[in-house]
Amino acid sequence: MTPQILAIVMAVILLIAVILLLRSYVLPEKYAVIWLVASVAAIVLSAWPGLLDAVSGFFGIAQPINLLFVGAFFVILLLLMQISLELARTRDELRKVVQKLALEIEQVRRTDDD
Repeated sequence: MTPQILAIVMAVILLIAVILLLRSYVLPEKYAVIWLVASVAAIVLSAWPGLLDAVSGFFGIAQPINLLFVGAFFVILLLLMQISLELARTRDELRKVVQKLALEIEQVRRTDDD
């Protein structure tokens, strides 16, 4: 099996895995979009390896693999930003729920004391 065929097969397996995880509600839609785009990009770059050479030549990058690493780095940064924003949003929601619960417990305690 040539490396190109192996890369295509692995990219298709990734695409199928993402679709199955999405259908079984294990992977949320907001994260699935990034993984679907990444798997389709992997399939396209595997099927047409000259495309990466042409794009890297357009940007003036000597080695096409460097373009791939830079692209992967920025995708990972976007994923980290998305996860950080989700964590901050969840932290704020948790703080509001805890404050509301504390107020309700205090109200129950005051009514029991009376």
